[in-house]
Amino acid sequence: MNIYAWIGMLGIIIVTPLSLLKKENRTKEEIRRVIVTEVIALSIIIAVLLFNVNYLFAFVVGIIAMILFNKKTYTKKRLLTYGAIILVIGIAVYSVFRDNPDYVLKHLKENPQTTSFYLAENGVELITYQSDVVRPLASTVKMLIAVEYALQIDEGLLDKNSRVSLDELSRHYYKGTDGNAHEEWLKAMGNEGKVKGNEVTLHDVAKGMVTYSSNANTDYLIDLLGIDAINDQAKALGLTKHEEVYPIVSALLIPEYWKNESQNNEELISELEAMPPKQYRELAMHLSTQLKEGVIKIEDYTFDLPLKVQKVWSNRLIGASANDYGKLLGMISNDQLPEDAAETVRDLLEWPMQLNEGNKKRFVHLGAKGGSTAFILNDAMYAENHNGDKIEMVIFTDELSIWQGMLIRNNVNSFESKVLGNEEYRLRIQKELSDL
Repeated sequence: MNIYAWIGMLGIIIVTPLSLLKKENRTKEEIRRVIVTEVIALSIIIAVLLFNVNYLFAFVVGIIAMILFNKKTYTKKRLLTYGAIILVIGIAVYSVFRDNPDYVLKHLKENPQTTSFYLAENGVELITYQSDVVRPLASTVKMLIAVEYALQIDEGLLDKNSRVSLDELSRHYYKGTDGNAHEEWLKAMGNEGKVKGNEVTLHDVAKGMVTYSSNANTDYLIDLLGIDAINDQAKALGLTKHEEVYPIVSALLIPEYWKNESQNNEELISELEAMPPKQYRELAMHLSTQLKEGVIKIEDYTFDLPLKVQKVWSNRLIGASANDYGKLLGMISNDQLPEDAAETVRDLLEWPMQLNEGNKKRFVHLGAKGGSTAFILNDAMYAENHNGDKIEMVIFTDELSIWQGMLIRNNVNSFESKVLGNEEYRLRIQKELSDL
């Protein structure tokens, strides 16, 4: 739920009972209406927060429930009216939530300026659609960090069984900015009995970065591995268009840190957009150091950046090309890294094999790391089936509207599954994208 959804739902909860302040309004029917409205509003909030139900879906169901619980609904005229409304809503909901892998292909074709697609099969590049364009990676960059982590483990620079204090990680946890990823990881660690003396292993921190996409774990690892080491590794791996890495969480503090009292949001956005990349990265690193040392306490900040300001942060995230990540996927899938490092990377990235038993029937290996913001949806994955056939696939999308983002998120899994399992579909995509 975004801030506007919260305001709307809390407004309903607060305003609805006000009618009962007048004595003449306290009829049985009005009291019943207030109770029904309050229960439905609270149910929507609980469904979204506790059960991760899509807000739009929960809201639509809530509206339908309010109609059904209203006695005035049950007249011939209103039944016809509401029936037509529900039919229209039903068609709209079906168009959003139905399985439609072709929507992703359609979006790629219609938006070449903001999308990239890379596909290789058994070492041969089949599709390189806008794949040399640098686009924001979001959490997909964590794949590079995972590789550097694995190589440092292999070189003996780090011990994957060393212990990490949860307090150190919490200094980088900015509540409300990662879709509860860090909290879900902490919950899983507790349920699995992996927290000992308020500590977890370094390898579990790395897994939390990849499997749960914890940004707090990511910034901790960036500091531990060393930004220079990560950036040097990108060059050594031949990722020619990869931008320099910097901390993710601390960059979210830049707008509040930079803004002065006399500035409005438009002026702040202009200044942030004009800030040179080197200055922006150095500021993010400076703030990250202050978080680590406790000079800045992140719990003193509340995340309430307007979407326009979030857009600046999203646009300035670390960038790379789809070709870069296709190359990185190929190195992992084809065991081109040192043996122990390759095993460590696979252990981190192949979480889909553990998440879904069906994947084990289809694949010997399946590894992935996605990334998203309110405006971005990316995914980079490799797969090897039981016949030894290998595929590497990268999807980058940017500048998404709310509607586009919703549709792509709903259909990207079925699109990827169809690409991995259907040669005719791969050839169709190759033809349609190459014809543009």
